[in-house]
Amino acid sequence: MEDIDFSRGKDLLADKRQSQRIQQTITIQVVGMQPGSASAVAQSGQTIEVSDHGALIQTRIKYESGTELMIHNPQNLQNALFKVVWSKPSSGGSAWNTAVAYEDQTAIDFWGLH
Repeated sequence: MEDIDFSRGKDLLADKRQSQRIQQTITIQVVGMQPGSASAVAQSGQTIEVSDHGALIQTRIKYESGTELMIHNPQNLQNALFKVVWSKPSSGGSAWNTAVAYEDQTAIDFWGLH
């Protein structure tokens, strides 16, 4: 049986990521459905980390896993559809950190990484 080095913890997960995460703060507009709501909710938020395949964003509202979000990046005036991977309270507890992945991988350089 192969020995696994658990001391690396977070590094092991990073090795399995599709692309490198970069810390970058961008003010964004997020539109998504809330559970039990008949209409979409729009709010501002910001990115914490971005990558070629998604982002870690911070918003005031919790989004459930699987929720589709339309995100607008005002820096390049692009919109892209994302799916929520997970959501948890921020360290301060007044907001939600939410991991999102592109629904449409054809979003060309949405975060301005290239």
